[in-house]
Amino acid sequence: MIEFLQLLLAHILVDFYWQPTKWVIEKREKSFRSKYFYLHITLVIVVSYVVLGYWTNPVPAIALGAAHGIIDIMKIALDKKGTLIWFVADQAAHVISIALTALIITSALPAGVEVFKTWLFTTKTLAIFTGALVSLSPISFFVGILTKPWREELARLAPNADDNLANAGRWIGMSERLLIFVFVLVSQFSAIGFLIAAKSLLRYNDKSASSEISAAYISKKSEYVLVGTLMSYTCAIAVALVVKTLY
Repeated sequence: MIEFLQLLLAHILVDFYWQPTKWVIEKREKSFRSKYFYLHITLVIVVSYVVLGYWTNPVPAIALGAAHGIIDIMKIALDKKGTLIWFVADQAAHVISIALTALIITSALPAGVEVFKTWLFTTKTLAIFTGALVSLSPISFFVGILTKPWREELARLAPNADDNLANAGRWIGMSERLLIFVFVLVSQFSAIGFLIAAKSLLRYNDKSASSEISAAYISKKSEYVLVGTLMSYTCAIAVALVVKTLY
């Protein structure tokens, strides 16, 4: 575990703190033809070697640097717009390569694989993962179907209203449900109340009418948000309670 944490620390320092924006931009434009790409990989190797402290064996740091470079090239080639999903995939690949390196150098790879399998294929782990996934996208679709009539009514009231960020409501809802799911699992029900209070404060300014949008629209929009929020919270709590009964 200590080797994994050491290499993870080196990765975080090099990828997020010691990589200037200029390097990132040129790497995105020129890929492996950029001199900064090779400077970045060299820094990965050096910092990993120093932090790991295997002074007579530089091979793990060199192998990790090579893996880091391959992952970066693949991300640059596949991710043309700098999307979130590719950022997450890129970082997940780096963490996996770090974990594998740590397991190999400690000769614990077979044992580590068995421990992971034992941890993953348990009723508790599978129930939590499944419940978390249900709390995200499936409930979004479910609540979206239930609230569709009110969205259509709001669209008729103010067809040209542009008062929402694209997909912001969906991401807010998923974040809230995931937090509620975790709060219920750890029996911190009072935290849900703070979450509701925080959202109520953020929605306070929506009650002020403007010259472009009618007071009726604003009032109904607030009710729509409240109904959707309560539906979303209820579903997340129900899923979490079901999960808790399974382990």
